[in-house]
Amino acid sequence: MSTQTQLSRSVSAGLDTRQCREWLQAAGLRFSMPRLKVVEALCSANDEQGISARALHQQLSEAGEPLSLVSVRQVLRRMEENGLVQTTGRSRYRLSAPDQ
Repeated sequence: MSTQTQLSRSVSAGLDTRQCREWLQAAGLRFSMPRLKVVEALCSANDEQGISARALHQQLSEAGEPLSLVSVRQVLRRMEENGLVQTTGRSRYRLSAPDQ
């Protein structure tokens, strides 16, 4: 089963912290709570057009997560550099399958 298929199934079935750790590790990133929260928010957004960093920050703030907009942008940039997140246009982001 491809990683993209696993990612899609996990998104529809709810997010598993273990799976998030594996995605981060596969992308060469260490696990951290901000990264986990951003991945969870991206999964719940599940939009082909992606979500902006500002909208993602707003979603996290409403959920009571204490991440600044700067932190969200830094996490997204690092995840993009490592292939876990793709930009889909004007500063919009979505999850991508990590390289195997």
